[in-house]
Amino acid sequence: MPVVSVAVPGPWWTRLLYTSQRMLPAGVRVLVPLGRSFRIGLTAEGTESPDILEKLKNISEVVDDVPVLPEDLWKTINWFGLTWFAGVGMAAKTLLPSRFFDKEKLDTVPQSVKKTYLSDVKYVYEPCDSDRYKSYIEMLESSHAGNLVLFPEVLSAELFWDKLPLSIKQNGVLWSATSPSKQWELWKKVRTGEINFVVGAPGASFLPIRNISRIIVEDESSRAWRTQKHPFFHCRTLLAARAGFASAELVLGGRMPSAKVFQQYKKCGMERDGLSGRIVFVDMKNSALSAVAGVKESLPISRPLIRETSVCIKDGKWAFWIFDRKGYAGEIFCDECGASLRCPRCGGVMRWEESHKRLQCLNCNFKMPVPDKCPSCSSLFLEGHRPGLEALADSAWPLLKSFCSRVITLQDEKSYKGFSLKKLPKENTERILIVGTRKILALADKLEPGMVGWIDADAETRVAEYDAKARAFSLVWESAWRGCSAEGRKIVVQSRRPGKGWQEGLMRGWQSFWKAELKERELWELPPFVPMLKILMPEGTVEKFANLIEQENMEYWTSEELNGVIWVRTRRFGILRKLLEPFYHIKNSRKGMPSVELFLD
Repeated sequence: MPVVSVAVPGPWWTRLLYTSQRMLPAGVRVLVPLGRSFRIGLTAEGTESPDILEKLKNISEVVDDVPVLPEDLWKTINWFGLTWFAGVGMAAKTLLPSRFFDKEKLDTVPQSVKKTYLSDVKYVYEPCDSDRYKSYIEMLESSHAGNLVLFPEVLSAELFWDKLPLSIKQNGVLWSATSPSKQWELWKKVRTGEINFVVGAPGASFLPIRNISRIIVEDESSRAWRTQKHPFFHCRTLLAARAGFASAELVLGGRMPSAKVFQQYKKCGMERDGLSGRIVFVDMKNSALSAVAGVKESLPISRPLIRETSVCIKDGKWAFWIFDRKGYAGEIFCDECGASLRCPRCGGVMRWEESHKRLQCLNCNFKMPVPDKCPSCSSLFLEGHRPGLEALADSAWPLLKSFCSRVITLQDEKSYKGFSLKKLPKENTERILIVGTRKILALADKLEPGMVGWIDADAETRVAEYDAKARAFSLVWESAWRGCSAEGRKIVVQSRRPGKGWQEGLMRGWQSFWKAELKERELWELPPFVPMLKILMPEGTVEKFANLIEQENMEYWTSEELNGVIWVRTRRFGILRKLLEPFYHIKNSRKGMPSVELFLD
């Protein structure tokens, strides 16, 4: 009797073996017993193993007679599970809709046409969004096979879809946020070939398009392509693998390339000028400081920032101020005993949100009212540290009210949900200033601001990550070019080292920045030259795993900020996978399993 390996959605890597009445090809959905319940899984392989037949359970039901996914998508799932330390079952659960794992029968469709040619890679790196969109549209007009056009954000995908001619849209769909049932119906239409062209955000990346011939990844350097929860992966890298399996053309584009693309293909774009004439550097040390009530530190609001904001708003254009610190203050301290008000649940730092009259934990999101006195010494002298967006808006208003009618603050999901772009015309006739985190850059697609002010451009570089400077550079670069009428936009950069270090590249262009940045990364053996992995181990297993790594002479270090986190720098993925495999056994389900975040870029 054949023995079949089944990949069941779950965090484990353990091979689950079942007996079958007949040999089954890989990629067939089957219903199998697991514990006290039954689950839908995908067959991985079948072998004869007569010695263990008596211990194995039978497959309860074969849902499909043949594999139901395109071959390129099935290969991508397997590659993802192996390369990104996720397991095939978890990879399938992550990339496929939840309804796929129901018992609903799917229509049998002809096998995709097999291609023998190698996939090709094209690059479209133009700072102006309209120029890139024009190139993408020209590609689509000359193609009649399956196309997938992907953007890091829904708003950008919608904007591109609106620009497409009707002749291209006929057999296509905009994959937007809608109900799971509607998405499932569209997913099935894509699978049968009724829809062979899709524009969407990362959620559309792994639709089962038949005979896919081109995958366009716009703004491939955006951090939005990296997932924020387990299993961690970089969507662009998986899409590149899928294009290879499908022998499809891969198009990478954006305002600037990622480190990996620039390092591997240094001819990915023509030499571009920097922002000379459009950027104003301001030394924060010489800026006027605006006092904030109840907060120890002041906020830098410089004269050049006010001047450029005034000119912009008086011209009827939108003005953005960006400050990446939510709330009224980043933390509250007692002025008497010096104690910080910490989260009673997890001990994390709590942000002061004056608009809601509360504190919120940055770690576990626990919320509580702002206390009247210090929990440690009962002192009434509580003081905020590190002023945030709410404080900025309060401080800005007295300085701007002579030419500005109101300040809109966008910092959390609630404020964004209550903010309607449809109610605002392209011209800033109401003389409004929009203040927010980096998320407000997405508004540039519709509002096309005339100026963007960075209140503290160094904030991103203070993050303890190897790519902090690249993040800061790409954000400021994006603020200068995002939107279809950005050529004359002014950028005000308030910094402690204005125009120095990573900011020099803003004047010369992204080629200059990447050459200096990659030279430094190569010296320190950082990605993209040597991969890094951030591994969160279950409680009580860190020391055991660290000893295993040490025996293999792998370079590692433990995190001082987060318990259970181990950083590993290595190219030896095969050995690392073997070391991790015992921790991913199904018997450890209740104890918890590691989560691995891989950094290649």
